[in-house]
Amino acid sequence: MHLKYFIIAGESSGDLHGSLLMKHMQELNPNVQFEGIGGNLMLSRGLKSFVDIKKMNVMGFVEVLKKYSFFKSVLNQAFEKINLGEFDGIILIDYPGFNLRLSKKIKRAFPNLPIHYYISPQIWAWKEERVKIIQNFIDQMIVIFSFEKKWYSKHGVDAKFVGHPFLDIYDNVDKKIVRQKLGLNKNKNYIALFPGSRLQEIKNHLPLMLNAINDKFFDNFEFLFGKARELDDIDLNHLNYKQKIHVIDKNPEDALIAADFAWVGSGSSTLQSVIFNTPFILLYKTSFLSWLIMKNFVKVKYAGMPNIILDKPLIPELIQQNLTTEKIITETKRFFNDTKYRDNLYNGFKHIISELGEPGASKRAANLIINYDRNDVN
Repeated sequence: MHLKYFIIAGESSGDLHGSLLMKHMQELNPNVQFEGIGGNLMLSRGLKSFVDIKKMNVMGFVEVLKKYSFFKSVLNQAFEKINLGEFDGIILIDYPGFNLRLSKKIKRAFPNLPIHYYISPQIWAWKEERVKIIQNFIDQMIVIFSFEKKWYSKHGVDAKFVGHPFLDIYDNVDKKIVRQKLGLNKNKNYIALFPGSRLQEIKNHLPLMLNAINDKFFDNFEFLFGKARELDDIDLNHLNYKQKIHVIDKNPEDALIAADFAWVGSGSSTLQSVIFNTPFILLYKTSFLSWLIMKNFVKVKYAGMPNIILDKPLIPELIQQNLTTEKIITETKRFFNDTKYRDNLYNGFKHIISELGEPGASKRAANLIINYDRNDVN
């Protein structure tokens, strides 16, 4: 039986999760086809993408507003392709600003076309009123955190909890093996630099990281820069100054796995660090205007998913004006100098992982989509 889906992921973590979902859907039905928007990982699974995902990867209210005409054009193109194609379903992966708008347009035009939302937007954190869009325009919400299922239930949505895909992707991580593969010195301490996957995150976070490296405390440290796949076109060879920074671009996650500690931009890399058992500090800085707008919307106490899951500040979060070179240095020193603090972090990591469900998330999500009964369409 031939099946055809229109699938959209707008940034790097969505591309990763989308590729795994596609893989398991193809295992269930080798004749399944995909069109839409995705990155290199989804393209490698056979996706026919009509736009470069790098152009979609923008963060911040003001930054998105500057590209409004571009996003409006892409949304219209997506709708036209859905209108012309004969699809068995739509799969939206996170990326709410774009995907929720598109879902309304699709459902109004094609009420019998199933819309699956895989990896919920964080509407429990901000702009909670968007749950009405989920209620009215999404046929199946598939979530990867157990607390999300409970939250949706309170709002009348029967969300399906499948667990977190990272448990499958990184099920056999071994720091020692990765360090050997990278040719690292077993007698050195390594700190991973993970400023983010967007160009504006590099501009906001990386200079502060590089300033911190100059502190005498780090004279005997070396650094691993995890170059996100979206940054392929950016030359970062200049980072190898003082021979202290190694640019890891083939598998950027290896930088996080191999490191003793990490400086991580807010996003999915924070949860990766937990699974890799690599303690870290969270960094986040955006434009002043974007931050002012965000402060008025955000309802959760923490920026990082590890702290949100625990509902306590296990991980230091250096955000906006609190993100300084001095604080990066201070929090890093605390980790290396305070045994009790270190032990508390590692114990907290175990608890976070226990909240992520069982392995097999992508496979369960694929089953839910492939076997979805069209009679259940809203």
